[in-house]
Amino acid sequence: MSRPPLPRRMLRTLLPLLIVSIGVALTALMVLFREEPDSTPVEERVIPVETMTVERSDITFGINSQGTVQPRTETMLVAEVSGRVNSVSAQFEVGGFFNEGEVLLRIDSADYQVAVDQARAALLTAEAQLAQEQAQADQAAREWDLSGRPREEAPPLSLRTPFLREAEARVMQAESELQRARRQLERTTVRAPYDALVREKNADVGQYLNTGAQIARVFATDHAEVRLPLSDPDLAWLDLPRPGEQVPDGNGTPVTLEATLAGRSQQWQGHIVRTEGVIDSTSRMLYAVARVEDPYARQDKTGGHAPLRTGTFVTARLQGRSADNVVSLPHQALHDATRVLVMDAERRLRIREVNIIRTDTQYAYIDDGLDNNDQVIVSPIQVPVDGMRVNPVAGTP
Repeated sequence: MSRPPLPRRMLRTLLPLLIVSIGVALTALMVLFREEPDSTPVEERVIPVETMTVERSDITFGINSQGTVQPRTETMLVAEVSGRVNSVSAQFEVGGFFNEGEVLLRIDSADYQVAVDQARAALLTAEAQLAQEQAQADQAAREWDLSGRPREEAPPLSLRTPFLREAEARVMQAESELQRARRQLERTTVRAPYDALVREKNADVGQYLNTGAQIARVFATDHAEVRLPLSDPDLAWLDLPRPGEQVPDGNGTPVTLEATLAGRSQQWQGHIVRTEGVIDSTSRMLYAVARVEDPYARQDKTGGHAPLRTGTFVTARLQGRSADNVVSLPHQALHDATRVLVMDAERRLRIREVNIIRTDTQYAYIDDGLDNNDQVIVSPIQVPVDGMRVNPVAGTP
């Protein structure tokens, strides 16, 4: 069989190459002579923000705490003698006030008066015997002196010395019995041990009381105390007394107590007088004790001082130490706890690291990282980027 002519075989080989070359050439011409599209620059995104102006100032920190009002001293009064209650004071009721030494109740004293009279009679008898023995001893001494010998050589019985000492001892015993009888008689009258308020009443007229029977529970009204828990960060900003140290009234850290009474907010002033020497194992708090003078306003004749009743729950604000040249920022101005966002003069966002020395329920206090007149961004930004453009909204500086 004969082969195709050579030109036909070359044409069959070159034809695909020619087609491809023509396609490439046409594509190149289309790219070369295409019309350029209109180009529009991409506008930079601007974030609206709220800002506040930084102002440094000197701040005296207030430390917040809370607690329950407690009496300074509380006592359970008990009967020291037995007997029937003859009378009680008109004020002897729960909530009644007593001044120190005032009578709460009286126990039948007839038997104890008889005991006093008997002890007095025994004393008179012992004193008479002592006088008689003294006279006999003096007579014996004079008789010994007639012998011409010194008294130092006289036997004790010759001078009646043992009998005289016995008589003196009987007088001393009778005096002691009289004192004891008088004390028992005094104990039939139950008096307030201090300025007090009756919390609990356990006896009344006609009731028979045995020795040791509970009469009433009272507590002192000259002072009230509040135990205030303080955290370790709080302690860094307070000047507190050392454990076991008692601060004189009026000289401790000032404390303002506040509570709502009858729908009105009331305040009382007090001072820290001591701290407890242990850390609470549950809360990890140290307790400071604040004292308030005259909590029931018994000395306030004007009536302008509301009573601070025992058991009242109060909030407390303690005056702490001062810090100079500090910035106060609301919590929403913080970003990642230790950073804030600042708008610079070109209205671009800058991320600043700051040093926070203290925080409370409203503010964070910063001593480093911000300058006066810095514009701090207080509105939230989900993904802040250093250098992004921002724009303060109307009403902000």
